[in-house]
Amino acid sequence: MVKSKAILGLAMAGGLLAGTLPFSNPTVFAKSNVVHEESVNGKLSYIGNYQTGMNNKDGGIAEIVKYNKDNQKMYLVNGAAQSVDIVSVVNMTSNNKTEFKIDTRLDITAMGKENGFASGDITSIDINTKEKIIAIAVQGATYKDNGSIVILNYDGKYIRHFEAGVQPDMVTFSHDNKYLLSANEGEPREGYAAAEAADPKGSITIIDIKKGVNKATGQTIGFDKFDSKEARAALVENGVLLKPNTTPSIDLEPEYISVSDNSHYAYVSLQEANSVATIDLKTQEIVSVKGLGFKDHNVEGNALDALKDGQVNLTTQNLYGTYMPDGLASQRIGGKQYIFTANEGDGREWADYEDTVSFRFPGTSYKIDTLLNTERDGLNPDQTYLYGGRSFSIWDADTMEQVYDSGSDFEKITGELYPKAFNSSNNKTELDSRSGKKGPEPEDIKVMKVNGKTFAFIGLERTGGIMMYDVTNVQNVKFYDYVNLRDFAGTDVSTSGDLAPEGLCLVEAKDSPTGKPLLLVANEVSGNVRIYEISGR
Repeated sequence: MVKSKAILGLAMAGGLLAGTLPFSNPTVFAKSNVVHEESVNGKLSYIGNYQTGMNNKDGGIAEIVKYNKDNQKMYLVNGAAQSVDIVSVVNMTSNNKTEFKIDTRLDITAMGKENGFASGDITSIDINTKEKIIAIAVQGATYKDNGSIVILNYDGKYIRHFEAGVQPDMVTFSHDNKYLLSANEGEPREGYAAAEAADPKGSITIIDIKKGVNKATGQTIGFDKFDSKEARAALVENGVLLKPNTTPSIDLEPEYISVSDNSHYAYVSLQEANSVATIDLKTQEIVSVKGLGFKDHNVEGNALDALKDGQVNLTTQNLYGTYMPDGLASQRIGGKQYIFTANEGDGREWADYEDTVSFRFPGTSYKIDTLLNTERDGLNPDQTYLYGGRSFSIWDADTMEQVYDSGSDFEKITGELYPKAFNSSNNKTELDSRSGKKGPEPEDIKVMKVNGKTFAFIGLERTGGIMMYDVTNVQNVKFYDYVNLRDFAGTDVSTSGDLAPEGLCLVEAKDSPTGKPLLLVANEVSGNVRIYEISGR
């Protein structure tokens, strides 16, 4: 299984030769495991921070953050506190590392009791400056109940709520402000075996707000039209991974939504199915579900460190990655719409059910987490599949053909910069601890134009930090910068700097308090929001 040719072999104290990595000065932080307040190429500058006052090794603190250009405040979903934090950043400047204080913490549980909606997990938030409203996704009281999309004003006062599907996990407004959408996962969180267990249908809620929020109407659409024997078989033939003997309407679990620039289409990541669904917002119908295929780690450019052997050791392997994106973004470039995916990967572990198997490399003691092939229709029984791609990808939105993948960049770069803490988890510094799982684990991705160029920003949930790529020409994508304010010498999650970037938010220069574009990063383990100023020159 392990091929002999290693394109990168770093022992714990080793390092790469200058010029082998895709950034201008690859030896700046080599062999160092302490926190740095500078990015590799100086394009991302730390200028502000908000600390919730909480942290948790299991995450769930600072999850999703959004910025409101009207009042220059950020709104943060704090899952552990079942709250939304409102924080003013109006006084932020380019030259100071400002520590911000909370203005208001909204108690969503109490709000639900007062206004007739059950409040389980709070998962997502978005802002509509045309209607002057905020939307939050709130899950139901149990895993089987429909959730709610709750509408607030800028001060966090309740306006109204809409029923969503089961387990709304992400909420977003269309660019033209005509629609409010939620991705409702419908996960089988109590497993499959128990008599009382349920596998709810995955769905998308579409709220039409063209006539204003007070006259808005909503509907929830599912994947029932793909349930016939013929339609299901066509999905599998197209590379959509489905649990055997399960209908698509039950098995597909919408994770994240991005809307095309013209607000005609919504693109929905179906993570466990390794697929993306396209929705026509005008007809409010699902027009396609397309599989993303597999990443061939036999190819030199797709080398990875799959062995938990205490080394940074990227090699080609007879393994195949299932992209399984979590966050996705869409952007029109050169007159064409593209989808950008953060290829995290995700298995199912519910109650006594698990679709992961520990694969042992022949002739070694090394093990790696792989998909249990018998639990996915659409896998080749003679191949071994990993969760995720350890990368980001660009796809043609019309055909879902891959245009670009970052290959082994993320592990190459982090392996050079942090060889003693390479592939650490997000709550503990342990060399190589995630190599046999999903590596750096890209979580979220956002795309924005800056000074005439288009850039993609990708958060690495496990290793930490933000990757920045110039994607102006999708045929010639270039690494641009990387910043990581994690302190690998920290003794616990309260002393280790930024841990587990979960949600990213971009702010255009014209809307920024500093007059320059910003990146906001919500770190769910360390419980803080870090703010960076972006240079696109």
